[in-house]
Amino acid sequence: MADTSRLNKVTEYIIEKLSNEFGIQLTKKKLRIGKSSVYKEFTGVSNDNKIVLFVCHHSGLTSGDNIPTAKLNSLFTKCYLLEKVNAEKKYIYFTNKDFYEIFRAKSNGIIENIELKLFNGLPVEYENILSEVIRNASKEMS
Repeated sequence: MADTSRLNKVTEYIIEKLSNEFGIQLTKKKLRIGKSSVYKEFTGVSNDNKIVLFVCHHSGLTSGDNIPTAKLNSLFTKCYLLEKVNAEKKYIYFTNKDFYEIFRAKSNGIIENIELKLFNGLPVEYENILSEVIRNASKEMS
């Protein structure tokens, strides 16, 4: 299985940048899903729980140039949970433009009250980590 632990460094960088952009501290945090007793962890949550976000590192098409159905389904599950969280602003930030565009098209009219954003401006070292993890995961799948 691909070692995705290095993606944590990329995520931490993004959360730090978004914290500065929003002018608030964002941290990993578990939030209650709807009115249930179920809690799930989200990538970035403001101290007052008004802003909640998830950072998505999925890549675009599969090595066979197919739509990545499993990745889409996984993210739709995250969206469902995110929709159930009591927060004023909800975001998904993508690190891969291809997957961002695929998901934006496939989710049109399906998800509500979640802003989809492409995170731009990753330093080269973090772009390299993303590329390496995607390349290694792709090798395992072929």
